Amino acid sequence: GLGVSEQAAEMERLLDGFWPYRKTTTTYSEIPAEPVDRTAILNQIADMARREDEQGDRGTVSGSLYSGDHDHYAFLGDIFTLFSHANVLQRDMYPSATKFEAEIIAMTSSLLHGTNVGVVTSGGSESLITALYSYREFAAATRGVTRPNVVIPTTAHVALDKGAHWMGIEVRHAPLTDAYVVDVDAMAALIDDQTIALVGSAANYAHGLIDPIEEIAALASTHGIGMHVDGCLGGWLLPWVERCGYDVPLWDFRVPGVTSISADTHKYGYALKGSSVLLYRDKELRKSQYFAYPDWPGGLYLSPGLAGSRSGGLIASTWAAILATGETGYLAAANDIMNTATAITEGIRRDFPELEVIGDPTFLVAFKSAGDLDIYLVNDALKDQGWRMNALQLPPALHFCVTRPNTSEGKAQEFLAALRAAVDYATENKGRPAESGAMYGFGGTPQGNQTLVAAMTGVLDAMHELAPQMPSA
Repeated sequence: GLGVSEQAAEMERLLDGFWPYRKTTTTYSEIPAEPVDRTAILNQIADMARREDEQGDRGTVSGSLYSGDHDHYAFLGDIFTLFSHANVLQRDMYPSATKFEAEIIAMTSSLLHGTNVGVVTSGGSESLITALYSYREFAAATRGVTRPNVVIPTTAHVALDKGAHWMGIEVRHAPLTDAYVVDVDAMAALIDDQTIALVGSAANYAHGLIDPIEEIAALASTHGIGMHVDGCLGGWLLPWVERCGYDVPLWDFRVPGVTSISADTHKYGYALKGSSVLLYRDKELRKSQYFAYPDWPGGLYLSPGLAGSRSGGLIASTWAAILATGETGYLAAANDIMNTATAITEGIRRDFPELEVIGDPTFLVAFKSAGDLDIYLVNDALKDQGWRMNALQLPPALHFCVTRPNTSEGKAQEFLAALRAAVDYATENKGRPAESGAMYGFGGTPQGNQTLVAAMTGVLDAMHELAPQMPSA
C-alpha cells in the first residue's frame, strides 16, 4: 500500500481536483464584516471563468457547451442584465415577459410543427418532470387512475425516474433492440389500465439515437394514452439536420399520437442555462400542470408549474438568442456539427476495429469496445490528452456529443488521432484499473457502474460543502 506521505499527497491531489481554489482564494464561512471591493470580486470571478473556459474553448469537450461564441454570450449577458432583477410572477410590472415567453413557445412550436401550446421551464429535467405530472393529473381526472405507471426506454433520461420517484409514479423500463433503440413490443407488454403515458427519445442522451417514435405513438393511441417525446437534447438541432438533407425519422408533432415534446433552448437553441420548452398538442393537457389556489390569505395564487419566482433575464435572453441566431445561423451550425460528427463516425468505423459505434447516430457518436478492450482506459488516455468525453455504462462506452466548439477545421481529425493513441494505450495496459468511470455530470469518477449510492451521495454532499482543511504538519 501507499506510505503515509504518499497517502497525504494523494489526498491533496483529490482535494485539489474537487476544490481547486482552496489554496489560492479566501474561503468564506461567514459574511465578511465589511463589503469586499467590487473590482477585486470581479477580477477573481473573471480569473475563475477564464481558467474554466480554457478546455471548452479548445473544442475538446463533449456536449456541455453548445455555442462556444463568447460574443454571443456577452450579448445574451447584456440582455440578461436588463431583466435580471425582474420577477416574472409580477406580470403587471413586467408584461414584456408575456411577449417573450409566448414567442419562445410559438417559435419552438413552429419548429416542431406544433399548435403553439406550451410553457417555458428552467431546463430539461423540469420539462420532463412537469410532463410526467401533467400526465398523472390528467389520467387521474379523466380515467380515475390511482396507481400510475409510465413506460419508458431504459435509455430514457434519468430525470424521468427522479420525477416519478418524487410523485409516486411507477416506472416500467422497456429493454432495447439490437439496434439500441427501445423495443416497442416490450413496451406494449408493460402497459396496463394504470399506464399514464409512453416515452421515447429524440435523441437519447446515452447513445444519441432516436427511438421509433411513430411506432410508440401508434401504440399509445391504441391504448388511449399520451406519448411524450424527450427532445431535450435533439429538439433544437434535428429539425435543422433534416433541412440540411440528412435522413431523420419523423419524431415531432407531425406524428399522430405524439401529445407532448420537450426541447431545451439552452442546448442547441444557444440560449443561456437554464432554459427549456415543454410543448403540448392541446390545452387540456397543459391545464393539468397548472396550480391555482383561491383560499390563501395572501391573495389568489396561480402558478403554471414547479417554479415560483423566475428571473426575467433568462426569458428575455432566450428570446434574444433565437432571434440573434435565426434560421441561417441554426442551419449553418447544424451543417458544421453534422460534418464533424459524420467524420468521427466514419473514422471510427473505418480505422478502429477495436471499437464499435453504437447504432446509427446523427450528431452524438457513442462507441464501445468491440472485444475485451477496457473503454474506461481509453477514456483515461483521452483525458490525459485534454479530451473530456462522457463515460457511459450498461454497456461500458463513451460518447462524443458534437457541438459548435468541436466544429473548427481539423478538429475531427485531431480527435481521431487522440483516440488512436488512447486505444493503443488501453491495449498496452490491459488489466490495469481505470481511473475514470461513468457518472453523469461528473467526469473522472471511479467505476460509475459499481459506485454505491452511499458514495454517490457523498459526492453530492461534497458539492455543497466548504473545502476541508488539511492538518498542518
